Amino acid sequence: MKNSQLSSFYERFGDGDGVFYVGHASALVVLNGKKILFDPIVLSQPYGNAWVFYPQQIVDPRWYEVDAVVVSHIHQDHYDVQFLRELKPQVKVFIVGQRPTFEADIQEKSGREITILPPETVNEIFPGVKLYAVNHETNGIDSSAIVYNDKFCVYHGNDNYLQPESMRKFTKVNSRINVACIPYAYIHWYPFLMEYDDSEEGQAHKERERARLVNHYMDDFLNNVEILNPDVAIPFGANLLIDDGNMRSEINMAVQTPVELTDYARRARPETGKRVQPMLAGDYYGIGPNGPELTIARAYDAEEYRDDAQLFLAARPQKAPAVDGQPVDIPAFLRDLNARLKGCGAPIDNIVRMDLEYRGGKVRVEIDCLTYHAQAVELFTEGRPFHHFKLDPVASSDWLNGDRFEEIIGTRRFTVKRVPDLYLPDLLRLLNTVF
Repeated sequence: MKNSQLSSFYERFGDGDGVFYVGHASALVVLNGKKILFDPIVLSQPYGNAWVFYPQQIVDPRWYEVDAVVVSHIHQDHYDVQFLRELKPQVKVFIVGQRPTFEADIQEKSGREITILPPETVNEIFPGVKLYAVNHETNGIDSSAIVYNDKFCVYHGNDNYLQPESMRKFTKVNSRINVACIPYAYIHWYPFLMEYDDSEEGQAHKERERARLVNHYMDDFLNNVEILNPDVAIPFGANLLIDDGNMRSEINMAVQTPVELTDYARRARPETGKRVQPMLAGDYYGIGPNGPELTIARAYDAEEYRDDAQLFLAARPQKAPAVDGQPVDIPAFLRDLNARLKGCGAPIDNIVRMDLEYRGGKVRVEIDCLTYHAQAVELFTEGRPFHHFKLDPVASSDWLNGDRFEEIIGTRRFTVKRVPDLYLPDLLRLLNTVF
């Protein structure tokens, strides 16, 4: 079914210049009548349906008729492999290069031609339409881009948090940015899923960390608005909620909504805040015959937005553990895990405890990062530093049935306690890439 808001946008700007907000980190940019779709999620849901988009992204059959699709990076809320496979051959698919893992993955899985554009280079992707991109300085994953002609320019930031020096590169290429889609949301498990003691100081520490990180990323958004100086800044990427049925759960409350970010911007920096528009899926902006035109279908206040999101989440069926005919072969699972642990590198004086709920019982797996050996135990080893993960039945079943632990982290269906309370990046890397 064709979306009425998209139809209205095409009537106004389909042959000219404008941007239609598809939702979350997806936007349709029209330049010289060419339709360029960024980060569409059409046929998949990220991280095993653990997350849900609210408002839901616009899904329309006309996405298959665009001129180009740009995929910013490999994360599942930006990268819809099934959709890419079903695009017609004449639709160009662009990614920015110098990320070998992403290049190999998308070329293998999409089964179609992929055009790899060099970063920090002006690339003419259609006559009179140019794209310039900057990769993240260190992480090897993210990339942001401006796409523009001689009249209109859009910055697509997905969830790439660049340093100020990198952001300024865009303004040196095109000093007039009309729309900037800038990320701001701290969507992470730390510190929201950390287990701290119930003392006043323990809970106060957790709250300080929560406020520090959430505010840091909102301030980063405002800093980037001031660098790019757009006509309109769209708060980008926070239309993603953990699908636990509760909009006011701790982790969903931590993810500030676009309305809350806009309120914050206008309080903290009123002049900068004037550029911020809480656009949601289906809203659009373009340059019409009489100048700039902004269409926002509904203006929410902060509580109205959360109330509507609560109704949406509460109505969704909750996920149950994966069910297969036979129980998991735990010794085989441990053999596979130990095979992956071989050659992990320098030892780390830490034990990773995995408390699993499986088929109505408990399974405890202990991974000693001094020896990189995993085993099932009745009781966990005491007297050593540890990270203690407690997975719910869904996450437990998914991990035991073959999902990578990076996907379990993505579901947020766990809590963790670490003793001592230290950030160990080498251990987190193993959790994300090996376990």
